[in-house]
Amino acid sequence: MSWQAWALGSAFRLVLKRRSDKPLNLNLLRASMRNPPKRALRIPKGFTVTPVETEGLAFEVADKAAAPASAPDALVLYLHGGGYFYGSPRTHRQILIGLVKAMGVPVWGLDYRLAPEHPFPAAVEDAVAAYRCLVQKFPAARIVLAGDSAGGGLALVTAAEIRDQGLPAPAGIIAFSPWTDLAATGSSVDANARSCAMFRPAGLRKAADVYLAGQDACDPRASPLYADLAGLPPMLLFASRHELLLDDTLRLAEKAKAAGVDVEVVLRDRLLHVWPIFVHLLPEAREAMQDVTRFAHRIGVSR
Repeated sequence: MSWQAWALGSAFRLVLKRRSDKPLNLNLLRASMRNPPKRALRIPKGFTVTPVETEGLAFEVADKAAAPASAPDALVLYLHGGGYFYGSPRTHRQILIGLVKAMGVPVWGLDYRLAPEHPFPAAVEDAVAAYRCLVQKFPAARIVLAGDSAGGGLALVTAAEIRDQGLPAPAGIIAFSPWTDLAATGSSVDANARSCAMFRPAGLRKAADVYLAGQDACDPRASPLYADLAGLPPMLLFASRHELLLDDTLRLAEKAKAAGVDVEVVLRDRLLHVWPIFVHLLPEAREAMQDVTRFAHRIGVSR
């Protein structure tokens, strides 16, 4: 583990994890995310980030500054994490840019509706609508679904919904520490309660309650672990062996493989939840982008 990963994990333990046993203060949490650090918003030379609104949906689109004006032949639809109740493409700008660097294609970060104002299944409806919008806008493009944490689970749910609705299949799925079981039945939720740098089990369950608003945590559209995974595209999944959601990834991968899905899992020791999204801070995240590049080439998605 790099010193940068150790320092970032320590910071999360002092700030985020310490607060996770307290009552959820949405206003405070959202306010802290409204103005991310300048380094998190910085757009490197040679790249662009453009706000786009279309068909009632809002995106941040990251791409190379020298990208051709013609329609792309591949792109990524990115679904940010944040427990379904906070976060935005803006808070995740660096991973949008990181994926552009790794894959060479534009990345569309969706600003989907958040709970509790818009509880389940609002995020699912928005993600499917965004995918449908991109298919109509770029009918020849191969689309990869990607996301982290809640957004990783949402990417998996969206893939199943796309299949069930008869839409063109995604080229692949990339999920960083996906939240696949809102019922929190994985053994790692409690077994890794001390080693996880970001969350406690009680906080994870509170977040699920906010999003579900009384609905069934085992609904396949909320928890892809309980979905039919047959026919889904190739998956690249990441998890830390020391995070609460380790089993969310491992059990999903096992079920997908049993259903005949091509699944690759990247596991690392002692790293924090969703470490690959911190591409501007962690050498381990930049290593993860190398895995993304190889996956993109393998599924035929690169510019």
